[in-house]
Amino acid sequence: MLRAVYTLICVLLFSVSVKAQEMDVDSRSPKPKPSSAQQKKADKKKALQKKKKEKAIEKGKKRHLKIQKKHTKKMMKKSRKKSKRWNDNSGIIYFRKDFRLDEVIIMKSDSASV
Repeated sequence: MLRAVYTLICVLLFSVSVKAQEMDVDSRSPKPKPSSAQQKKADKKKALQKKKKEKAIEKGKKRHLKIQKKHTKKMMKKSRKKSKRWNDNSGIIYFRKDFRLDEVIIMKSDSASV
């Protein structure tokens, strides 16, 4: 009889300790903290400021292009295309690879005389 009571007490203590360990695992797991109203407000304000900044930059780019002369706009466009070509690693222009510059000039002058 004493042995049965002793076994029952051991089993109960063991099951209680297992439950306690399970609780510790849950308590250690990270739980998402609800954002406070101030935090939400601050995030919203940051997003609004970022949007305004991007809009101002875009507006400045448009104005910068608008105030240029026609020749300058052409030069900028040419330069932009050239830099895009180099940055895409396409490298040499095929027309220049096939012909030398003086051959191209001769071809143009021959076609003009015809």
